[in-house]
Amino acid sequence: MLNLRNLYRVFRESRRAARRSATLAVVGDGPRVPELASLLGARREMRGAEVILTVSGEGSAALSGKAVEDPGEIPLPPPGEGAEGLAARIAGALDEDYLVPLAKGHPAFRRAVCEEIIRKNARQNAVIGALPIPGADMPVMTANQARMVLGIAAAYDEELSLERARELLGVLAAGFGFRALSRQVVKLVPFGGWAAAAAIGYAGTLAMGRAAVLYFERGGQKVGERELAEIRGRAAEEAKEFVARFRRR
Repeated sequence: MLNLRNLYRVFRESRRAARRSATLAVVGDGPRVPELASLLGARREMRGAEVILTVSGEGSAALSGKAVEDPGEIPLPPPGEGAEGLAARIAGALDEDYLVPLAKGHPAFRRAVCEEIIRKNARQNAVIGALPIPGADMPVMTANQARMVLGIAAAYDEELSLERARELLGVLAAGFGFRALSRQVVKLVPFGGWAAAAAIGYAGTLAMGRAAVLYFERGGQKVGERELAEIRGRAAEEAKEFVARFRRR
């Protein structure tokens, strides 16, 4: 997937980012503070917390803290609902440097954080794929995908050595079916040139990232071909929608 020199560079960057820590606190005088703190695995003391959710009522809360790039009011889920929607809203407001550190300490955020990482890298690789520089895109796109996979591994608290990083990237790159995905994308995207290249970069990154999430959620168990086919199909459809929006701008 990467030559050893580039792998080592990506590995060092990923390991350095994963060593940061981030703590979530749920505070305030709202009646739902205990429920939400338990749901998110958060502390009740704001001192030292990088992400702070201040609950004053039933329906919304204020998000703040040094890890928050987009502070402000966010809606709360109805009582009894799971953490997925709230975790996604909080993850979407964070500085990207704090995504992995928050997920490492708060497992309720792992899926939401990984989806943020995946979409960010997919958008980057779509733009790179669309650039009219033949042959220059693949090394950069591959490095982004490697960084994404190692970020997902760190979010799931995977201990990374250089050898383990190399193994993980090889397994995931070999298993998710890039050629099959490329054929799907080309059939779905009714444009050639940069649009097709952007769609392939976007879909390939989405598919690899989501396959990696399942792999780590299952403790390193191989993702089945049927599931991979579903992941590829969904990624191809999303790439088609992404390119259509991009063309309208």
